Amino acid sequence: MSKAWYALRRTIVPWRFDKLAAELLETLPKIGVDELIVKIDVEEFTHGQPNLQWVEKYCRKLKSFKKKIEDKGIVFSLNPWITVGHNDRGRDGSLNISGLKTLVDQNGTQCKCCACPLSTAWQEHIKKVWTQYAKLKTAVIWIEDDLRTFNHQPVEISCFCSLHLSRFSKRLGQKVTREELVAAITKPGDPHPWRKEYLDMQRDIMLDTVAMIVKDVHDISPETSFGLMSSGPRIHCLEGRDWGKLAEVMSAGPKLISRPPLGSYSEWSLRGLYYSSDSIKLTRHVLPEGTIEQTEVENVPFTQYSKSVNFTFLQLAVSFALGCDGVTMNLFDHCGSLMAEEPHMLSMLGSEKKYLNALAEAAQGTGWQRGVQLLFSSEHSYEKQLNDNDAYAALISEDGILAETFESLGVTTTYSDEKVRATIGQSLRCYSDGEIKKMLSEGLFLDAVAARILFERGFGKHIGLKKIAMPICIDSLEPLAAEEYHNQAFGGEKGKMLTLTIPNLLGRPSYAAAKISPKAKVISDLVDPDAKRKYPAMFAFENSLGGRVVVHLLDWATSCGIAFNHTYRRQQIQNVMQWVSKNALPAVVPGNVFPLIIRRDLEDHSILTVFNLTLDEYSQTEIDINDERKIKDVQILSEAGKWQRNKALTVQLNKNTYNIVYNKLVNYSRPLVIKIKFEKGCF
Repeated sequence: MSKAWYALRRTIVPWRFDKLAAELLETLPKIGVDELIVKIDVEEFTHGQPNLQWVEKYCRKLKSFKKKIEDKGIVFSLNPWITVGHNDRGRDGSLNISGLKTLVDQNGTQCKCCACPLSTAWQEHIKKVWTQYAKLKTAVIWIEDDLRTFNHQPVEISCFCSLHLSRFSKRLGQKVTREELVAAITKPGDPHPWRKEYLDMQRDIMLDTVAMIVKDVHDISPETSFGLMSSGPRIHCLEGRDWGKLAEVMSAGPKLISRPPLGSYSEWSLRGLYYSSDSIKLTRHVLPEGTIEQTEVENVPFTQYSKSVNFTFLQLAVSFALGCDGVTMNLFDHCGSLMAEEPHMLSMLGSEKKYLNALAEAAQGTGWQRGVQLLFSSEHSYEKQLNDNDAYAALISEDGILAETFESLGVTTTYSDEKVRATIGQSLRCYSDGEIKKMLSEGLFLDAVAARILFERGFGKHIGLKKIAMPICIDSLEPLAAEEYHNQAFGGEKGKMLTLTIPNLLGRPSYAAAKISPKAKVISDLVDPDAKRKYPAMFAFENSLGGRVVVHLLDWATSCGIAFNHTYRRQQIQNVMQWVSKNALPAVVPGNVFPLIIRRDLEDHSILTVFNLTLDEYSQTEIDINDERKIKDVQILSEAGKWQRNKALTVQLNKNTYNIVYNKLVNYSRPLVIKIKFEKGCF
């Protein structure tokens, strides 16, 4: 059975069905595809809300084709493109669903095609349509990420239709208008109690909707598994999604399959892989253990003009380096073009199968990602405090920049439990005092916003703060030029300056003026144009709980970006995080620009994968890992997909830190993958 599971998502348009079907039968076995996921009523040629007669006719064509593809040893699955609908695109859903009620957003804008899930006409229609899909008895049927309350063009956030307002009013015991409800949800400061009630209601409606679809399918085909495409947990905070309950509903069949988005639908920068990696790790974090993971690799608009073959390969490699079970690949258009129009993509899939199989086999199984633990709560939107004039969309979790910043500076991250953590923004509002005390007794990195929240909750003495103001733009203070990173104990030096023109050429960050404990160690200061130190910028503090804390008094949401990164910044962040962790960081890359490092620990070995996310070659790659186990063997994955010892790789031990150095070129097109085997019984 293939370890690097290829699941190809493909549209077989009705007017060219036989020709496209014949190509699939001939080509898929040659390029190592394990599963065909047929997309139905997709993109350009979607009918909006699909016509039942059209669906019945199309499913009859699929039934005979299904047997042919399964005879080739390929699994057959379905991916209907529409549940409630992605967008209108000029379609009118009422033409196929009489009495359809559609989505209404917070501003009163109404869709013509995207259905409100409370619409009984839509519910009756979807039951009939999905019953036709169920009769095909496919291995998997996918629910698309249009089953959500946001991004249904032309509406923004939904649903505030009369059905939703009536249900909300009933929950509350009083009549509520759309304007009153939106005002309550977006109230500045402490959240209005209506916000939680509305998010709870949206959560319950979505759970009921999914349960309805699952029942409709399983009444016909109980052996069919469900797959879930999602839009990223930080955005799903907007609808109060309960991932555990959703998974429970969808796991009524044989198994639940998750399809986390990898982004970079078109190729703009190699650094898009930071989002891909983080999305996999974060989506895994919110779903139950044992969920099957098949990532979403998608090239829009599906030609080499959109995304290079190299970048597509790298997304596959990131997926398997993180231990995912497979990849779903949306690589060819939905307009009836042949896959043969993109021969380089077909060639890559076939030629790299052996390499990816070897990587997947080594990284899959019971294990976990190592790194600095980042914090995330699905209840972020419940607790987040808004500012004046903030819109509903501001309830999104804003701390995604932390993962990319740390990773780009050579510090690997995770959402698994670790004793060293980092958080920015308002995530800490979702944690209890007891949970926060535990974090403070170990190791914690904070930005200005996170530090101010802890100070307000009475933890100032544990983070070295006597007073802290609201973050404001540094230009409101006085003329300030740079951040001087001067503390030698943390790798600094007098005159090491980091620009305050961040996050980019036109930006200036926000800073929280603070009075810090005399026991705190100042790591850097903000300086004026004459290089005179004016305000503390970053400091370290050891507290009475036995923990170590570093606070950066910049608001990272206003600071992180291309100009934030620098050789000195890499030195600063790596040194302070080593201090916070008591020199026990799971993995860092000390000397390379824009690395993406993945450390995955399994029972008796670790997989280290380093991606070079620049066009400049690494002439030498250095990795420091902390581990108490004794290394037995170290091997590198060759381009041919074989694990081999390599003389260019050296390993030296200093206390519990292994310094691993690879003295050959590593370029952007292929990662450096290292397998470290440990002595048995040491884990």
